[in-house]
Amino acid sequence: MTTGAEANVTTAGDRRQAVLGSLGLLANEPETMFDRVMAMAAGFFRMDRAAIVLAGRDTLVVKAQFGGDLARPEFSGSFTEAAIATRTLLVVDDASTDPRFARNSIVDDPNGVRLYVGIPLHAPGGEAIGAFAMSSTRTRPFGETERTQVRRIAAWLEEELASQKETTRAAEVQHALQPKASVKLPGYEVVGTSTPARAVDGDFFDWYSVPGSLGLTLADVMGKGVGAALVAATVRAVIHTSAGNSGVAATVRRAARLLELDLEDTDSFVTLFHAQRRQADGRLRYVYAGHGLTLVVRADGRSEQLAHANLPLGTGLEPDWQRHTVWLEEGDTLISFSDGVLDLFDGSLASLEEVADIVRYTKTAAEAVSVLTMMAEYAEDSDDVVVIAVRRKGRR
Repeated sequence: MTTGAEANVTTAGDRRQAVLGSLGLLANEPETMFDRVMAMAAGFFRMDRAAIVLAGRDTLVVKAQFGGDLARPEFSGSFTEAAIATRTLLVVDDASTDPRFARNSIVDDPNGVRLYVGIPLHAPGGEAIGAFAMSSTRTRPFGETERTQVRRIAAWLEEELASQKETTRAAEVQHALQPKASVKLPGYEVVGTSTPARAVDGDFFDWYSVPGSLGLTLADVMGKGVGAALVAATVRAVIHTSAGNSGVAATVRRAARLLELDLEDTDSFVTLFHAQRRQADGRLRYVYAGHGLTLVVRADGRSEQLAHANLPLGTGLEPDWQRHTVWLEEGDTLISFSDGVLDLFDGSLASLEEVADIVRYTKTAAEAVSVLTMMAEYAEDSDDVVVIAVRRKGRR
């Protein structure tokens, strides 16, 4: 027979599970940003461990941590359960002498938890979904000033966790806007990729058919996160629809006019590489709008950085964006990328030669782009990394 207390616990667990699912938190992997915050919190409060622990129906999920495990898998009898039950801030001076925790697996050893500090984390609707917790193997007084700082950090964590659903949805939309179909051009290989610093970014690449040619765009919107991603989606749509029968310079000029108020209102600017490749030959016409990170690596190993002198979109000025032309011969590769690629090396323009080397020593454009993507995925604190490459098949 189920008692009233057991029914309430089950109901509370179901509510937590439902809320965590609605926020998209149970499906998310631990995030580097939160791990860094936990490391800073442990250092600031002189604690050995710090963690964000989410409470599901009857199990615990560690969202982020520093210093090792601070939670056993089961919710019942855990520190997190006790922290949620307090509804405010739980401070345990010496867990080894507290009958609630003395037999807990993370307490019952010589180097186990002694001082524990935990505060509930709430969803926007008020449901307690977990705790921000810290522990030390040594007991000490935990003062009122420290308790105030813990409450401030918890409030910030609640805001960040609540935004996860919005960020996840924005990432899904942004991914849906990327070109899905591969470009089928006889004699050419066209590849692009995007690796955001966060779930969403302000950089994008695009390709599309225009009469008699193929349009290519790589853009970098100032900033990161959802705001930059929204601006990027607007820029992409305007460039895409402006291409039509216009040349590359006319397309950029028209896009700049249409985007002027939006960029001014959001205090943003956009660097841009926009090109069109004629299907009849290897001629590629392009316009730079403040984006100087495009190389042509020739079949014989020589490399050249394409000319750039024009200002970005959104500066408030009205430059006359000039069209340039480059020819791709058999075996040549054009590669354009965001400045996040430089951060994969030493961050300087000398890194352009490192990128050229990757193109030289890979057999296809796809392989070169894959190398940069892999570097971005394993890099710490890198910026958004977006790459687009066009290779004319032949001697390489």
